[in-house]
Amino acid sequence: RHQSTNIINPIILLAVAACHSAKSTAQAFQLQHHPIVIAPCSISSRCNPSGSVGIRASRFSASKSTNRSVHPKSHHHDDFETTTTTTRASKITRRSFLSSAVILSTTSTLVSIASIPRSAVAASLEEAATYAYRSGGLPFLTTLGLSKLFTRYEGFVLAPENYYPKKGSAKINNLAIQFDFPTDWLQLDKLGGGIQYVDQRNGDKLYLLHAMLPEGVDLKAVSKSWFGDVIFHPEGDVVRSGVVVDGYRVARSQMVNECSSDGDSVSDDKCQLQRRLLLKYDTVTGNGVQTVERRGLVDAHQIAGTRDVYMMVTASNAVKFEAKGSRERETVETIVNSFKIG
Repeated sequence: RHQSTNIINPIILLAVAACHSAKSTAQAFQLQHHPIVIAPCSISSRCNPSGSVGIRASRFSASKSTNRSVHPKSHHHDDFETTTTTTRASKITRRSFLSSAVILSTTSTLVSIASIPRSAVAASLEEAATYAYRSGGLPFLTTLGLSKLFTRYEGFVLAPENYYPKKGSAKINNLAIQFDFPTDWLQLDKLGGGIQYVDQRNGDKLYLLHAMLPEGVDLKAVSKSWFGDVIFHPEGDVVRSGVVVDGYRVARSQMVNECSSDGDSVSDDKCQLQRRLLLKYDTVTGNGVQTVERRGLVDAHQIAGTRDVYMMVTASNAVKFEAKGSRERETVETIVNSFKIG
């Protein structure tokens, strides 16, 4: 989210590099059909007045363009060098031509992406829920209880842009977070900076996401359908992580904390609006034929004085989630109930 305005710059650099490759390809194409040989100045080649290397189209034109006599041995040796050099040049030309053609095939795509206005990119990102990226160093993990079935995650994520918790206070760059998760769950996306864990036995997951509320509404007033739209947005990190969603709806929504929020960019009110939701959605299996019903729990917190919402999202199999006395449901409820931020 904070780097959305810097997305275009590296793409423009790639496009410029591709344009240079296009120029090289044009030259390579000319060499492919009209091979020329660059040779140092000698008796059988012409040089410009500055003494730089001359260009010789072939040994026949070279012999016509000079009035000096050439020794048969040197002429024969020169022919051999010309033939060998021409063959090598042809091989290099074919190889460079093919590699440049591949680069050119992506040029139009890069240019079209680079031509997208920054405002359009930022607007698209605001409509999607992305990872709440880790910051402030490595998290602190502590196993809980004698059984050590759960581990407590304590760390930091990036704070909202230009966030001041109180008027006159210093700007805060990191927000403290805490939640409990099963010890045997595997962490994903370690290098990417996101927070995501998975149960390798049944595919249950947790995500820590961030989204921006629409202008003029807070967490309490926004429609419950907004949560499904941002979480399963095509540009969101849930879908980009490989989840193929066939359909979704928000089945239940309730406010957990209804404290007031003035909506100003700077607020002395540290109370956070908190909302709990239940998602029902279908995902497509790996073969692309069958769909699996899933259930998701969402615990959303709005940072006071901002439009920023941080969400703990869990995903479970619908059958196991709805079963009476379900261990899976108990696990994900423990995760969302333990989530704290700020």
